[in-house]
Amino acid sequence: MSTLPFTAAVTSRKQTSNIGKKNTEAVVKAFPAKQHRSEQTHEKLLQSGLDLLRDGIFDDISIAQISAQAGCSVGSFYLRFRNKEAFFKFLIESISESLQEDLLANLTQESVKELTLIQTVRHCVEHYVETNRQYESIIRAAVQYSISDSDDWQPVRDNGLMLHAHYIDLILSKSRKLNHEESRQQLLVGLQIISGHLVNSITHPVNHLPLHDPNLSHWLFKVVMHCMKVKLPTHVIPQQKRARLRIASPKKKVTIQRRK
Repeated sequence: MSTLPFTAAVTSRKQTSNIGKKNTEAVVKAFPAKQHRSEQTHEKLLQSGLDLLRDGIFDDISIAQISAQAGCSVGSFYLRFRNKEAFFKFLIESISESLQEDLLANLTQESVKELTLIQTVRHCVEHYVETNRQYESIIRAAVQYSISDSDDWQPVRDNGLMLHAHYIDLILSKSRKLNHEESRQQLLVGLQIISGHLVNSITHPVNHLPLHDPNLSHWLFKVVMHCMKVKLPTHVIPQQKRARLRIASPKKKVTIQRRK
């Protein structure tokens, strides 16, 4: 029997072994790049979902549309998410992380250090309104989903509670009232009231103070101040109303002069 086949087999195994080792090293070296590309795909899918939601209802958006908008295949989508519902939960989780990062970076005790109580309340209310405007489509989709499954609303509710708690801590640091627990309850009621208006204006067309009304933040700020039982100075009025008053004043003077 010839030994050539055996020798060839041994040589082949050695070569295979070496090739396998080189391939393993190559995979290890390439892994960070693959991981980076995977993270980029996640980000693209996230942005794709948000963009599509701005223009439509989540139930009407297909996985093919989400994938095409992100520039990836449907197969890539299913490698990351079991279905569209799992993708929606990913959207909310990503938004939760972004909100927390934003609060820690831009809305801190240090950032409001020079502000008065009234200015701090206004700053927090404006932040809350802008956050709801930014994630309007996600909130609307969550409300729609919650009709069939209440659990879909819970993550959005948790985000709202997180924001409320953060605002309350900032505002109470400016309060001179001795009973902080009472002030906390007053603030919580005020925030819950304006939260209800914001959600309602997102899910239903409203005639009075819709979501993108330029004076919305001011009037919701006044609601919170009323709940806190803090009397506002007379000069605290909306910018647009100030402009109207300045324009109206000369006309009123002219009318009075004519009567005389």
